[in-house]
Amino acid sequence: MDFKTMLQLPVLDTNEVLAIVQEIADIERKEERPRMPKVAISTHSDTASGFFVNYDAEKKVVLLCDIYDRDAQFQYIEVHSISSISLSNINKHAYLLSDGNIPFTPDADDIPTVLQLKKDIKNLELEIKVALDKEISIVYVHDGTPEDLDKFYASKVVPLLKDTLFKIATDHLAKAAFTEAISTINFCLGSENNLIRDKEVVTVTIDTSKGLKSFIKAKQLQDQIEKFL
Repeated sequence: MDFKTMLQLPVLDTNEVLAIVQEIADIERKEERPRMPKVAISTHSDTASGFFVNYDAEKKVVLLCDIYDRDAQFQYIEVHSISSISLSNINKHAYLLSDGNIPFTPDADDIPTVLQLKKDIKNLELEIKVALDKEISIVYVHDGTPEDLDKFYASKVVPLLKDTLFKIATDHLAKAAFTEAISTINFCLGSENNLIRDKEVVTVTIDTSKGLKSFIKAKQLQDQIEKFL
């Protein structure tokens, strides 16, 4: 992030910051080599620092950890005692702090080729066939050749659909209703999260107006699909 871009960041309260850092941590923990946010927290009486692990909004506690000479250290901090939070190691996800004002640019290594995207979708179809005991076609709908950013977002829709359909597969009634009613899931990228059903085809539009931050969650997508069944 350059200095001019940094000047676009809004003021956030500590609860908003913790929610965003939790979102970043949830994204990174799924990676093969997670780059967890580094956090320095000042409380009314002390300071604490380490890699962010989790924030429990109900318990109002933040968990930080670090490792020195292979010895893990953990710090549990009550949210009500926090007076300030400093963040680092989040340049890749800094756009989440802007609520959409800062454009998201994925790393080149994270952008799949069209061929890789097709393979990932095919593999998803095979996994879903096993889970649902029925072949379901998954189609990425787009005009022309997708841009790099569109390919990146499409690659993130694949695990979203997998998570959603596997949730449906674990519910006996939902699974039976889904396999009877649906044969194809189309997905496309847009400026709002939306679902449309036409006979046996469900078309899912994924909101990318604020990057991954505006993506629909798997549980929400599951609930909306099940309304059609």
